[in-house]
Amino acid sequence: MNTGRDLVLVTGSSGWIGRNVCRRLQEHGSTVAAFDQVASAGPWSEAFVGTLDCLCDPPQELCRLLARAVAVVHCAGRVHRAVETPAEIASFERTNVAGTRDLLTACRKAGVRRIVYVSTIAGYDWTAAPAGGVSEDGRLSVPTAYARTKLEGERLIRESALDWRTARLATVFGTDDRANFAKLAGAMKRGQMVVPGSGMARKSVIPVEVAAEVLMRLALIAEPRHRLMNVALPEAPALREVCDAFSAACGFLRARSVPLGLLRAAALAGDVAARLRPGFPLTTANLRKLTTSTVVDAKRLYETLPEKRWPTFAEALVPAAEYYRGL
Repeated sequence: MNTGRDLVLVTGSSGWIGRNVCRRLQEHGSTVAAFDQVASAGPWSEAFVGTLDCLCDPPQELCRLLARAVAVVHCAGRVHRAVETPAEIASFERTNVAGTRDLLTACRKAGVRRIVYVSTIAGYDWTAAPAGGVSEDGRLSVPTAYARTKLEGERLIRESALDWRTARLATVFGTDDRANFAKLAGAMKRGQMVVPGSGMARKSVIPVEVAAEVLMRLALIAEPRHRLMNVALPEAPALREVCDAFSAACGFLRARSVPLGLLRAAALAGDVAARLRPGFPLTTANLRKLTTSTVVDAKRLYETLPEKRWPTFAEALVPAAEYYRGL
């Protein structure tokens, strides 16, 4: 039966993940509609320019797109900030919570049935992590406003009565990265990266192209085996392995290991320096991140996409090597 629904709407379409999702959908043969606050050309056939605030009273142009949407992939969101000021916290609430709530209301009014929500593994309690990684039922923590508001968005999605799917993304890397691995690559290029101790803390990761493929598949699958899933490669490389992979792929000098006790002492001095110069790299908090394993159990993902071949971290890094070398 022809329902008149012939497109997938992607919010945050000009963002790093959103643009890759649009590209994957287009390559699959889907008609893509973009929804972003920035006007730009991209892998979509139609676009609406506006912020999530407009969803309180959606313009007719957006309503027409929603009326044609078989699914919405909600990539738009306020992302993690190193320092959460009161203004940032208010922005997290406005975008990640109120914006998601208003989007769900607009979807229900327009008859959209399926929504894919892009979430994060940042809400897990890593101090209680089992050896095999934290599952989707694992203990949660809200150390940041970012984590808290993304989890609140999950709750809204789950209680929406829509056909929902939520993807908790591990650390994303790849071409156009501006986050954690981009900083690591820049430090390695300058010869400033050091590995604390043996560097055995493990990190769950996902290439941006693979994350986009997963989100595309979740938007198109009629009945996924699971609706909430961690999205990560089966391999969770240790920090030492990450740095060595960057050295091999990008030609950077190998990051040297520094005794953990020495770095802890230096980090205490760095805490003082950070008060005078926000963003100072070596602090107790940053050292804790480097030495804490953040590994998730992604069995639900592999069961949902059983035919997918998952690359290793080193394999997935190679296509992005030129980009990271240029940082």
